[in-house]
Amino acid sequence: MQPYTPKLEWLKQEGINLTDECILEEDELCSRSASGLLKLQQTIWRINRSISRCSSLTEALEVVNEMKAAGINSANEGTYLALITVCRRQQQGERALSIYEAMKEAGVKAGVLTYNTLISCCQQAKRLEDAFRIKTEMEAAGIKPDVVTYTALMALVVKTAPYRGRSSPTQRLEKALQLYQEMLDRNIRPDSITYNTLMFAGAQAKMPGKVLEVYRTMVAAGVPPDQFTFGFILESAGAGGRLKVALEVFEEMRAAGVAPKTNTYNFLIEACASAPTPDAAKAWALYEEMKTVDGVVPNAQTYNHLITASCKGGDNAGALKAYELMQSLGFQRAVTSATFNKLILSASQTEGLESALQMYRKMLDSGYKPDAITYSTLVTACNREDNLEQALLVSQEMEELGVKPNQVVQHSLIGAYGQAGQWEDAIATFRVLQEGEEQLTSVSYSIIFDACFGKGGAEAALKRTKPGKLEITPGIEAAISLYEEAVEVGFFTNFTQADLARCDVRTMSISGTVVTLLTWLLRIGEEPPTSDLLIITGVKKNLVAGKPKKVRYTKNHTVALSTLDAVGLPCKPLNTATMQALTVSGAEIKKWLEDTQGETAVEDTQGETVIEDTQEEAVVDAVAETE
Repeated sequence: MQPYTPKLEWLKQEGINLTDECILEEDELCSRSASGLLKLQQTIWRINRSISRCSSLTEALEVVNEMKAAGINSANEGTYLALITVCRRQQQGERALSIYEAMKEAGVKAGVLTYNTLISCCQQAKRLEDAFRIKTEMEAAGIKPDVVTYTALMALVVKTAPYRGRSSPTQRLEKALQLYQEMLDRNIRPDSITYNTLMFAGAQAKMPGKVLEVYRTMVAAGVPPDQFTFGFILESAGAGGRLKVALEVFEEMRAAGVAPKTNTYNFLIEACASAPTPDAAKAWALYEEMKTVDGVVPNAQTYNHLITASCKGGDNAGALKAYELMQSLGFQRAVTSATFNKLILSASQTEGLESALQMYRKMLDSGYKPDAITYSTLVTACNREDNLEQALLVSQEMEELGVKPNQVVQHSLIGAYGQAGQWEDAIATFRVLQEGEEQLTSVSYSIIFDACFGKGGAEAALKRTKPGKLEITPGIEAAISLYEEAVEVGFFTNFTQADLARCDVRTMSISGTVVTLLTWLLRIGEEPPTSDLLIITGVKKNLVAGKPKKVRYTKNHTVALSTLDAVGLPCKPLNTATMQALTVSGAEIKKWLEDTQGETAVEDTQGETVIEDTQEEAVVDAVAETE
């Protein structure tokens, strides 16, 4: 540690003798002249400035000791504020709180600047409760919080809370908005930092709509947006796929005279990639434009976003071009396994399995390690071309390279077996999935149900089936068994044994809807209800301003209708103001059960006849052999 260099030598150099000329204690204030008091105040101000310029709290405290040695025994608010400022600069928020407590014990009153600086220190120390305690003490002391106070508290809530695990991003945004409303209620005018803090909170909560709303409010209030403002909006819009909004705000940014930066264009290109309809052409147009702007240079993130936009926009050539630019412009270190995963996906979706496998080989040759996403993409590409053999080879290679299959890979394999009509192997893979660490999801069941129906899944099976001619194959029976297993553990609760007249398939997938209804109808066959049947298929607003509108049926409604048609059970639609459903009358269900049971009896009789004929033939053969 370097020896301390005195900071108050100027006291001696300027011939200032505080012991003789100035005030030593507060109770002597009235006995001194105005000129002496002024001299003391000026001297203390210069001392406080020396303290605030110290590079560490230890050094600042040495200055305080010098101050006492010079005859000044009572520090004022400026002295404590100088010490707190040093703490803030040195990221020592907790020490600042200790100095505040010493300040209160000394009876020194704090002003708004001191309180605001303390709240800023609380953010460094991640002391949320202390910050609000200081605000309460501030108000109790008769000091009114200002825009800096509230903005610092908002920043504290938004940026500090995550480290304590106290609340979600949405909850933090709500708390920040409450502070903002309190500001307005007290007629405190927000500034650009206030609005930027709120926009940051909205971006963290992944609510681009709220970010845009805050921005519009800011503009309407006459507060000029700055570089940070536009950065938060474009970042939020880019991540949220709000391409139209991002482009509009970008034009407003230009009109405001705010110069774009590299990140500005990166956010816009990201918006092209994440938009509901990805726009690869627009992404490349923005890239060409950014190369012409002074001070704006494409970076690794630019090319990664271009790859994503090209992949999602169906431009495989563009994705390859962006990758090659990364390589040629010195961004090789930014190329990762994730980059190749995007290229493999793009190749598989635009050019087919063979192209995807070539990119996979290039990935291996370049020294990048494939992961579970790589293999799930390849197996899915195999499914798309009904190539089970290649899917199994990819799976085998994954195991040889020591890559642990995740749920997505196993889902893809189940789908591949289903497309090949090998439902038994699909179920075997599903059992492995059940025993794994990851919990089964509704997607897991949807995929295995589809696999049990064979090529194309449940929906294709319904399309192939004539009305009333659905055949319950062994694969479909297996799907029903899996559904019943899931019911036993509480995974599915579409209907209950106590109320078999009602079945709810609103939240089910297509294949889940079909299997649910088939299982339900089997239960009904065992215990027929006495009332009409009700199948709830969707929740949709069927009224506009209190008047009926044209009904647009949910996919589940259509699938449920096709399922009942496939088993030959007549039904009628039932639409309320908020619900879509199908009903089957008690008479129809009774007739349907009689017909199906009659068909079963005929099948059983035919089976017995065949058995009897076979037995007679066996006896004849045995007699012939004896003769």
